[in-house]
Amino acid sequence: MKFLNSKYTKASLTLALPVMLTQVGQVSVNLFDNIIVGKLLGAQALASVSLGNAVFFSIFVFALGFSFAIPPLVSEAHSQEKHSVINSVFRHGFVINFGIGLILMIILLLALPLLYHMDQPKEIIPDTIGFLGIMTLSILPFMVFQTLREVSEGLSYTIGVTKATIFANIINIVLNYVFITGMFGISPMGVEGSALASLIARVFMMVFLYYVLLKEPKTRRYIKDFSLKIVGFSREMFRKMLKIGFPTALQMFFEVTAFAGAAFICGLVSAKDIASHQIALSMASFTFNLCIGFSVASTVMIGRKLGEQNYTELKEVGINNMKLVFIFMFACGVFFILGRHILPTFFTRKEDVEVIQLAAKLMIIAALFQLSDGVQVVALGSLRGIQDVKIPSIITFIAYWLITIPLGYFLCVPMKMGAFGMWIALGLGLTISAVLLVFRFLNLSQRKIDAFEKTGI
Repeated sequence: MKFLNSKYTKASLTLALPVMLTQVGQVSVNLFDNIIVGKLLGAQALASVSLGNAVFFSIFVFALGFSFAIPPLVSEAHSQEKHSVINSVFRHGFVINFGIGLILMIILLLALPLLYHMDQPKEIIPDTIGFLGIMTLSILPFMVFQTLREVSEGLSYTIGVTKATIFANIINIVLNYVFITGMFGISPMGVEGSALASLIARVFMMVFLYYVLLKEPKTRRYIKDFSLKIVGFSREMFRKMLKIGFPTALQMFFEVTAFAGAAFICGLVSAKDIASHQIALSMASFTFNLCIGFSVASTVMIGRKLGEQNYTELKEVGINNMKLVFIFMFACGVFFILGRHILPTFFTRKEDVEVIQLAAKLMIIAALFQLSDGVQVVALGSLRGIQDVKIPSIITFIAYWLITIPLGYFLCVPMKMGAFGMWIALGLGLTISAVLLVFRFLNLSQRKIDAFEKTGI
């Protein structure tokens, strides 16, 4: 018996690769931000950006989670050629995403002064607040982009999103240098320049993707038919999307805030620990975001099988994609171990020796938990494809907030292990999450197979 099914692997890669390129572009915005800030401004500025990103993404990812209700519903409707349903999902999804984004943007702006009361290194707080004040404004354009993106990916059209992200990333890199250092008559803006570059890049992404989808035959009809007239909305569709979106938002919130909480806990030790944490996290986030391509492919492919009531292949697709991501993350882990002494030097100055040495140790742990991280995100995507989101959100809460954060604090602060102890806890939490989510998918998919064989439904 072959380890991978060639048919499912080919279909998965066809969907996943453009999404992976998109994710490379999106995560590269933050990756290059960290590299450029660390190289141009030093470890203290990198720590400021790290703390700012930890706060920003803790809030922002919750908004993103609601948009993840779109692909499984679009994919299921697409397999049944229910175009009116796709239009409805698009309209309702836009209102939900924009509304949630607006609320969270206001909350984040009002909460900025609280950073002075969180026992973080005082020297980094002013830059962190300046960085966050600008980054927060990017939530709304990105939520519009995300709505367009999820509809497009649910229709299996992914290359348009990739184009938008790549061009936006180029703009971000160029503007980072212009704004941070001060070029073409612009005064040097420091870390605030990095945030402004990201804001402009995200506005561009939104406008560019709208134009691309308007020209693409697969998506044009849904863009042209888009309307916000009140008569086009229904309480039932809002309820259905929130039933999927809210638990998915919680899943993402629990995981991302665990890493954000890890940054705060490392900040209780020293700026060196938080900077090293950010370097290792930047690399781990890069490979994790590539795996989101496999997760999206799983959601779309399994959503199709659900619409077709082909539950046997539904289970096979999920298992095959988990095997595929395991192989991918194994290769990434080997790369991390071999490059652990070189990779951190891209993020900070050579004189920050202690930061580089600690980051190299963290890369070893990151390499080990890559396997669990990849499998758990594909398992979540597979479960989302069968519209099972409530129990997975409980699993992620237990793994990250009841196990990872308390254990991480204990190892990092009382046991005086610093960032190294925090990352041991992160690895354990990811592994527990992966095991429970895989078991959940296997159990549910088999129950669907058994029920169909008995009743034909």
